Amino acid sequence: MSIGRSLRELLWRRKPAPGDRRSAVAAGRSACATPLDAYLSGELPEETSREVARHLEGCPSCAAELAAFASVRAQVRSAVRATPVPAGLEFNVRRAVRDVNRRPRTGLWAVAAAAAVIVCVALIGLLRDRANPEEAILRKTPGRLAAILNVGLRDHLHCAVFRKYSKQPEPAGQMAAELGPEFAGLLPLVEARLPHDFRVIQGHRCFANGRPYTHLIIAGGAGGGKIVSLLLTRKLSSESLGGGIYQAGVDRFQVVGFMSRDYLVYVISDLDASRNLQLEAILAPLVRGYVARTRAERATAAASYFVRLISTLTPPEASGETMSGKPAAGD
Repeated sequence: MSIGRSLRELLWRRKPAPGDRRSAVAAGRSACATPLDAYLSGELPEETSREVARHLEGCPSCAAELAAFASVRAQVRSAVRATPVPAGLEFNVRRAVRDVNRRPRTGLWAVAAAAAVIVCVALIGLLRDRANPEEAILRKTPGRLAAILNVGLRDHLHCAVFRKYSKQPEPAGQMAAELGPEFAGLLPLVEARLPHDFRVIQGHRCFANGRPYTHLIIAGGAGGGKIVSLLLTRKLSSESLGGGIYQAGVDRFQVVGFMSRDYLVYVISDLDASRNLQLEAILAPLVRGYVARTRAERATAAASYFVRLISTLTPPEASGETMSGKPAAGD
């Protein structure tokens, strides 16, 4: 599908002609007034972004439009990256410089024109990287690993690095609710195994480039300023990491990925390579064990965790005891 055709279809979906047989669906999407452009670009405040994510889970129309936006963006980026620097540019510039003394005016104009081309090419690259720093970092992933490791790195950059959010830990109950019944039970397992200088500060479900993730953001390390992402996303039929563990340094980040039967799992951080691998070695067995459970077993584990949370929040008076632990008068 061409980029032009994708753009036309996307615009047609957003502005259906009166009487079009799909205008009712588009009208329903319009009524949602969901800021999908800003959400996809990571420009929304933290709370608004979460509201949009929750809305997308229950609104097929908006979810489909988000996927369409993401597809068009991906095609535009691919087209930009595929545009080559003009062949022989360096040779032509060098030849023009050599000809300056022989043909002062013509040579000077040639040098100026070539220099202008070089400046334009450099500015285009610089502006492209500044406009989308996530893509600038993703392009640095080693070639044969890029397709699979960037699946996790994309959400780490989108959600844990460039998104604006509080670095203060969220209440455990809030994180469990945002993780949902399938993955709320993973939270206490991770917290129990983390080194003493790390703690989970956010747990939620999110989207990056139209793809859903389960995401635990962990903070700590030296000075408490390091950020670690534990990410899970259902693998596609075309995706595979084999049975091993794959690691790469990309920009200032360390990326480790492995695969369970149904999920791609990533541990990504700005730690050094050895410390990031240590965290992966701690987290991988419990994640593999957790996702190997049936959905019903995970829901049971989540329900048990919710019960424990509620019991810790219930005041003694609610259970018929006084603060001293003795039965209340009249019991």
